[in-house]
Amino acid sequence: MTEKPWFERQLKFGYEPELLPYFLVRLEGTPVRIKTMVQSLNEQQLSHKPNGKWSIKENIGHLAEVDAIANKRIDEMLAQAPVLAPAVFEPQNYNPWPLKEVIALFQQNRETNLKKYQSLSVDDLRQASLHPRLKVLMTPVDLSWFDAEHDDHHLVKIKTILQSVTT
Repeated sequence: MTEKPWFERQLKFGYEPELLPYFLVRLEGTPVRIKTMVQSLNEQQLSHKPNGKWSIKENIGHLAEVDAIANKRIDEMLAQAPVLAPAVFEPQNYNPWPLKEVIALFQQNRETNLKKYQSLSVDDLRQASLHPRLKVLMTPVDLSWFDAEHDDHHLVKIKTILQSVTT
């Protein structure tokens, strides 16, 4: 089965505030899904870099980093920034980290975002700023959907790695 590269996906925005609870359920579930997928793997399997791509631990760490950026972007939207700051990634090497610590970092960043989303008013959810790469206006609701889609992208990557290291 082929996968559509993230940067080639056609994304739609403009979601109404009433859809936020559905997107938050997806965001809440990602750490649980990851734990279920990786709980029986050893360090070698978790750090395996197929074809020089990211390992399972690096995919999880990346999601933690993306949550830190999302948190900043929510604040930018609320401050009515015309354009969101670009997402600049200098990914850490999470392979030497114990899995528990990588997952804990991800969970901590995710919980911070979920609390922030849950504290927003309907007016806050309508604030919009321009996404610098996509060149579209994005609200916090759109960002939550975008991040849920991004989670699923990395869950597929993790599943692909998982299949290669367990067969």
